Amino acid sequence: MEREICTRCGGRMRHMGQEQLQLGRYGLLAGHLDHLFSGALTVDIYSCCKCKKIEFYALEPPEAAEEGGSMAKAPCPGCGQLHELDDPRCPHCGKRLLE
Repeated sequence: MEREICTRCGGRMRHMGQEQLQLGRYGLLAGHLDHLFSGALTVDIYSCCKCKKIEFYALEPPEAAEEGGSMAKAPCPGCGQLHELDDPRCPHCGKRLLE
């Protein structure tokens, strides 16, 4: 997914690369053992050139999203592209959505 407009300030987003985020948690008794079985999530990293906000976008949806747990989407009144309902600005055209 290509996001070119910052949802916070409307600035231009720059692709910073891809990384793997480790899933799992640290436990008192098991230590880092949960990390071995949880795997990692590959994400695209974007940074706003204006306000320096960083956003992560999963390349492969986690299991919860595959089971229908993803955020509902609605068309933007400005450009008509779909966006998540909680986006303050359209990620495609930058129009302010929440007022």
